[in-house]
Amino acid sequence: MPVGDAFSDSNYQNTPSATHYRRSRVRRLHAQRPADLDANDRRRGGRRTGRCREGVRNTEGDFRAKFTAAVEARMAKLASPEAFIELPDDPDQLRKADLERLVRPAAHGFLRSNPNKDELLDQVARIRRRQDRRPAWIPRIDRDGNPIPTEQNSHDDIESEPDRQLVIAALPELGEVTVQLPKSWDDRPELPMAPGGIGEWESALFALLGVAGEDSPASTIAINAKGNESLVPNEVRGWPTESTQSASAAEDPGVASELLATSPVLGGLPVVDDGPEARDVIADALMSAGDWRYGPRWLLETWAAGDDIATMSVARAAIAGWADEDCSGLLVYVYGGALHRREGLLGTPVPLHSYLLAVTRSPEGTDTIDAVHRIAWSCPGELWCHRGGCPEVDFFEAAALLAPIVAAGHAAAATEGDWAESHRLLYGDGDGPDYPDNVLEHLAIVLSAVGWVELMESAWEGGIEELLLRRGEHCLAASHDPVMRQIMLIDGKNELEWSLEMLADDGVLTDGKLDIDAAGERWDTELLAAADDLLHGRITKMPRLASPVQVTVVGLHPHADGTLRGPFSADLAQLQLRSLAATVDLLTSPEQPAHEDELNDDCGAS
Repeated sequence: MPVGDAFSDSNYQNTPSATHYRRSRVRRLHAQRPADLDANDRRRGGRRTGRCREGVRNTEGDFRAKFTAAVEARMAKLASPEAFIELPDDPDQLRKADLERLVRPAAHGFLRSNPNKDELLDQVARIRRRQDRRPAWIPRIDRDGNPIPTEQNSHDDIESEPDRQLVIAALPELGEVTVQLPKSWDDRPELPMAPGGIGEWESALFALLGVAGEDSPASTIAINAKGNESLVPNEVRGWPTESTQSASAAEDPGVASELLATSPVLGGLPVVDDGPEARDVIADALMSAGDWRYGPRWLLETWAAGDDIATMSVARAAIAGWADEDCSGLLVYVYGGALHRREGLLGTPVPLHSYLLAVTRSPEGTDTIDAVHRIAWSCPGELWCHRGGCPEVDFFEAAALLAPIVAAGHAAAATEGDWAESHRLLYGDGDGPDYPDNVLEHLAIVLSAVGWVELMESAWEGGIEELLLRRGEHCLAASHDPVMRQIMLIDGKNELEWSLEMLADDGVLTDGKLDIDAAGERWDTELLAAADDLLHGRITKMPRLASPVQVTVVGLHPHADGTLRGPFSADLAQLQLRSLAATVDLLTSPEQPAHEDELNDDCGAS
């Protein structure tokens, strides 16, 4: 069922599942309403107690064993991951340089920049002692910053539900790709991504290019040489056809990248290559980009086109969301270099392409792709290029915009040990900071500037976050699904009507009247005022939001927790939220709100 139909009054409000969902949510909100427990505390408390609860459930034995499991589950989240390395039985047989490479990622205490061999052997002994004494619940990472499963958590993860798979076919030219969603919560409400929309594009690009996966930017993966050779057109291929072995885009990031660089159509849309239009769009996107996320280093060993000379190519993909006052979308930048055994070091990743790909979302408040632009920064030439050669690049002004992206990629590639965890918390799918910003908080900031007032906030553990706002005679209900990175806006009158059930359960609403004395400090004045206006017919629906409007917040890691953790994520999200709000007429001049004294008169309190 389409999203709009699923949440419309006729198809959603009166279904048995919707009734159960609404009543469960109302009870949960009512139970968590005390004024001294704000929304952030509720979310954090739910997560913390949830970890302990899972630790107890997954542990057999007496109370002491269960209590110990709960404490360890909580402490495992507070403890910093430690680097664990394999240590040889006879380290003194290693050369000094090999010893330093071995111990540097897991060095215990201070290690000089130029240590002697005795100091390095002492480090081996210290690291061995530390690793032998660490309890199993301490989180562990390898020298590249990748998590190491332990005996305790390799079978039953007490922290979260297992990942679940979602097949995406937004780019039929590259074939289907399976992406990993963060968690598989049972019976969670979900806002699905629009088929073929910018959300599916983002998830697919991250998966295809290896940016969302187990390999960190410090890792190196060998891409399929035979698979990439098979893409060369038969008419220019200088070697026997039977020697090639094809590989799909889902199997090899090099194949995926080359198809993105050369396909005339992507996602069913014609790609606009080079020219003034592509240069203008890509320049604007580069200057409006948020946080860049980097995939692992690709290594391709093959030969140069036409001369049969061995060549080693190194490349990397970087992806960012972008947004300005008018548009938003995605950016892909693939860059690298090569070593040719005769020509030496090269500044392009031949025989791979280096290119920029900009995907622009429709400005009409949907996830529909409006246009795809591309510039081939370097091409291996007509003897290898899968489309017989790319247009000449006449966009050297972009070099100044690209240099910081490449430089930051060098830093990302050097993140090992503790630095790998720091990088993962900011840009990856780690647990993030203890007090992260969320998308709805920034929506409230955007709307508060034009008179919208927050009435109520709620959140499902591992599921949808909700926000109810009011301005004048209108209410707005906003929902954010952090797993799918979706935000939905709809008229909030029905949501406000559901709040009357909570007020009635609490004894604040009786016989159609509000008792302010009974409310005490448990209920916010703004919510009581809105409820009273609803009872007296002063709340009307917004025709523009009679049906829900739903979009993806781009620029968030598709496998993370949906919070705004990257340094530029909040600014990028606010631009998208402001554009969405303007599209549905939420940023017009506010109406005069009702006065608090009118509320007291109408309620007949005390």
